[in-house]
Amino acid sequence: MISRSPSPRTRTSLAAVAVAWVVSSVVAIPGIAQATDEDTVPPPPVIDHTDDTPWGTPTRPPSCTAAQIEMGDVRACLLTTFGSPAERGWGTPPTPGVGDGWVWTGSNYDGSPALAEWEATTLTTSSEPLGRIRAGELETHIGAAALFEGFLAEIDHHGYEILEGKAYGFRCTAGTGGWDCPRQTLADLSFHAWGLAVDFNAGANPIVTVRGSDGVSACATPMETDIPRWVVQTAEKWGLYWGGYGFSRDCTSPAQMLERTFRDPPHFEFRGTPELAERIARFNLRNDPTLGCYDVVGTDGTERMRCNREFTVEAGWRVAVDPGAPDGATAAIVNLTATGADDAGFLTLESCTARPAGMPETSNVNYASGADVANLATVALDPDGRFCVYHDTEVHAIVDVIGFIGSASDEFEPGWFAPADPTRVHDTRKQGACTRDGECRTGLVPARGVHAVDVGGSDPVLANLTVTGNAGRGFISAGDCTALDGATLPDWSNVNFADETARANLSVVFPDDDGVICAWSETDTHVIVDLLGRVTSDTGLGWRLTDPTRVLDTRKCVGERCGVPVGAGEVIEVELGVDAPAAVVNVTATGAVEDGFATIGPCAALRAVTGLPDTSTVNVDRDATAANMAVVTTGGDGTCAWASIDMHLIVDVQAELVTERDLGLQVLPSPERVYDGRKGG
Repeated sequence: MISRSPSPRTRTSLAAVAVAWVVSSVVAIPGIAQATDEDTVPPPPVIDHTDDTPWGTPTRPPSCTAAQIEMGDVRACLLTTFGSPAERGWGTPPTPGVGDGWVWTGSNYDGSPALAEWEATTLTTSSEPLGRIRAGELETHIGAAALFEGFLAEIDHHGYEILEGKAYGFRCTAGTGGWDCPRQTLADLSFHAWGLAVDFNAGANPIVTVRGSDGVSACATPMETDIPRWVVQTAEKWGLYWGGYGFSRDCTSPAQMLERTFRDPPHFEFRGTPELAERIARFNLRNDPTLGCYDVVGTDGTERMRCNREFTVEAGWRVAVDPGAPDGATAAIVNLTATGADDAGFLTLESCTARPAGMPETSNVNYASGADVANLATVALDPDGRFCVYHDTEVHAIVDVIGFIGSASDEFEPGWFAPADPTRVHDTRKQGACTRDGECRTGLVPARGVHAVDVGGSDPVLANLTVTGNAGRGFISAGDCTALDGATLPDWSNVNFADETARANLSVVFPDDDGVICAWSETDTHVIVDLLGRVTSDTGLGWRLTDPTRVLDTRKCVGERCGVPVGAGEVIEVELGVDAPAAVVNVTATGAVEDGFATIGPCAALRAVTGLPDTSTVNVDRDATAANMAVVTTGGDGTCAWASIDMHLIVDVQAELVTERDLGLQVLPSPERVYDGRKGG
């Protein structure tokens, strides 16, 4: 008997990534600082955005601990690290004034021919207005853009008026003998020369040396500024150091006794590494409830975190999903749902590695405008334990993990698939809706009610669930009766359906100890359950992962059928191209002339059908597209497909089931929702 495996553990990807706030990006450098056992993360300060009192005599917060730096949560501390940006991984610019091609503008060397390559490869410009700073006007290092734009956008959002601002400016510091770098050394360059500092509202925040008088410390003498404390706290949340504190030898608090102190209140700079910039940006963006953030991987393999306040996943995005796989897992079995689409399209599960640009060659879920559609799928994991969801149009995806495919380990107990001839074990249209006690009553499964089916054993089962005759749109959740009986709203779904439509979806379900599975329905509906096999601990087939391969498309001459739909009642052979006892396939039906269904299975059984097959694989509406995963045996007379009405059929092979048991299936006790695009990932 298969035991119930634990839920997937949380894991952290160490892949080098880039962070994007709206469309600006951060280049990452691998490496994470390690915290000591003594390090703790204090609670963040409460930022009072209503108190606009200028903070003329500030007190520096404590320096960030290793634990805060490791988390990227620097809301309660100050990044006091310091050093040359070149030493911290921000690149090495040309030495100022050395060689030809230098033009001094009176305040900087910006735009000099000597800087052309540095500026082209290092800088990025803001994509959105930031107060009165126009889009495209603010230039920062591409690796820190998320920090500066996030900071400025947040203070603008909370009411601080940004009148003007400048970040990049290739010049030296004031204390080196002149802004124009007379000593001609990289060590004299300002942080502005790397695009790692921003000045704004300089007119209301003059740079001065404050002097004490009459026994009053310079530290207790207010500087001229219009910047309230909450603006500085917001800057520190984004990892930025405020020049209003002064620098290394200046005041730490008003109580400190100094005759003079330097104040640079319009100035904010980042002193950390590119990797730390990425971590801070990720933490802040992920923890902002007003932003939806998605890890988007381009077809070239470049990864960025895309965030927006509309919680929108755009067409063409490949969103990375970490399912929390245990050690030993090489693939995941998931239920993939599409929702919130304004246009018809499809979702595809694929590797996050680089591939040729454009659409993928296969699909997993096909959806229409406004429809919620789900489909079971297998997908291989990349070296970081993730996979990507490709979005054909603007749509949200939801991923519920059913289980994992892999080899035995301390965290992985593989089970083997024992296929069976498709068998209809319950149809509420004929047998009524039943309780866990086996009492059945005529009619639909009631809304927010549970229908119980005895599957004859406690091992996980592979079952095709079909809904029909439903009273409205909704979804079905299948699983352990104990978890579903009396549930207000389950945490996962198996089948999503619209008004009065018939929909099917393959499901892997863990029965309770009595061998009973339950289906919870959001809406009054009929439920049909076809059993396709079991996952056992002793007998059965192992898995062989393959790249998704399209073996039949009657629309496009893939396979023997060329541009001609499958006719009503017709049986066509499907050449799967596998050398295995069984295969996992995705079957898509499209272009149906009426509402109908298709069945895939052994040719001998389908050719013997005189009326309707005993089971179905995919249900489709007229002029719509629907898909469903299926397991088909390949021995004997081969594999065939049957259609109830004229329709085109598409078959993609996703995996093979083989006698070698190197890879098995570990089923979770209940599905785990690991990604929901409606909530920002």
